Amino acid sequence: MSRRQDPGWRDRAATDLLIGELDRLDSSGRALLMDSPLPDLGIALRDRDVPFTQYHRRALGNLRASSWPAPGPYGLVTLRLPRAKEELSMGLSAAASVLSPGGAVLVYGANDEGIRGAMGTLGETYSSVEALVVGGRCRVLVGTGAKVEAGRRFRLEDWKTLLDLGYPGLPPGWVSYPGVFSHGRLDPGTRLLLDSLPPLPAGGRILDYGCGSGVVGFVVLERGADLALEMLDHDAVALEAARENVPEARFHLRDGLPTENRGSFDAIVSNPPFHRGKAEEPAMIVSLIHRAAPFLAKGGVLVFVAQRRLPLASPLREQFQEVNVLAEDRIFRVWEGRNPKPARRL
Repeated sequence: MSRRQDPGWRDRAATDLLIGELDRLDSSGRALLMDSPLPDLGIALRDRDVPFTQYHRRALGNLRASSWPAPGPYGLVTLRLPRAKEELSMGLSAAASVLSPGGAVLVYGANDEGIRGAMGTLGETYSSVEALVVGGRCRVLVGTGAKVEAGRRFRLEDWKTLLDLGYPGLPPGWVSYPGVFSHGRLDPGTRLLLDSLPPLPAGGRILDYGCGSGVVGFVVLERGADLALEMLDHDAVALEAARENVPEARFHLRDGLPTENRGSFDAIVSNPPFHRGKAEEPAMIVSLIHRAAPFLAKGGVLVFVAQRRLPLASPLREQFQEVNVLAEDRIFRVWEGRNPKPARRL
């Protein structure tokens, strides 16, 4: 399989490059692995008798996730390069907050993910930075001498952003954090979804799947009557924002639908995730279509937005008796699947 066809090559190549340098590093004390995508790094440290703690911001594969790493100190912190520059800045500050004096942070990622440009961001938080190793279209950067002067943002709440998203009904002071989906703006797909949401049944039970900071769920509650809203996302930081924006909802930190509540939702609404890191994974949306139907009550509805180029009509017709396009523009399409078919399987 070519790299173009293999979405996981960046994780493997960057992780292997980092593992190859472990014996050159001072690994005294505990290590903290931040957002390590593969078990290989932990196995390599265990083989070297280095104690370590894992931190995951996102519950991918339903890993245990949290919004901030556990207190240190740690002699070594590794950080898998995130997609957004501001999320990288927040991650580096989180690492500095738990790093022992003289400790090092290692950032690893692929060239086409922006690892070269991460050197400057690393230098904002660490006084000494360099490329430790380059190879396999990846790099490992190292930072030492964490800048711990007054004013550094060493808590999650220090990174809170208050926004005016400019959509009718959304209040000013909308809470978001770096790395939350569409941080700092209302993305066009979500706007199209909100503009075309159908009326939802009064007193209904609604799930906002992939809720991010809670925009869709908030608008659903504003427009509906006596709705019971549940919100689900795999990003622990996104759920912190959603809890502040929509405190009356019930929240699920999960990668995928909850194991309970089958057949109990009157509607599932979503701007579903479409990427794992840099790679597009349309199968994630197809999986949502197939798995959503068993969680809907009789007469229930799935409403979601996706890129219009994706062929989603067939999987929707497999699961729902009625399939409609509620809206579309040049890039996005809002789909509705109504009345799940009786023979439904996960």
